[in-house]
Amino acid sequence: MDSWQPVTTAELAALLEAQLADCSLEQKQLFERIKVAPRLAPIDRSGNVEHVFVVAQVRDLALYYEDVEEGFNISPLGQGGEIASPGSEQWELRHALLYFGAT
Repeated sequence: MDSWQPVTTAELAALLEAQLADCSLEQKQLFERIKVAPRLAPIDRSGNVEHVFVVAQVRDLALYYEDVEEGFNISPLGQGGEIASPGSEQWELRHALLYFGAT
């Protein structure tokens, strides 16, 4: 049985590229405007502080990849840059971008 390993930056880049291919032109343009260089942000997982990759941001609202659940979520960032409200949506990138397009 394989043990779980956190996503690497290379794996994340490949995932973003693959999922961007499924996005509409408008979603791709939106992502180009809001993307950030992937960076680690602390997240509380059942009392344990771990890290997820933030891949896009508008003001204090972050789009991040949750590698344990293998999906994208959206959350405000706390004052220290942490994920303030961990989500459980586990969207594909195109679904998360629909949310950002509505804000």
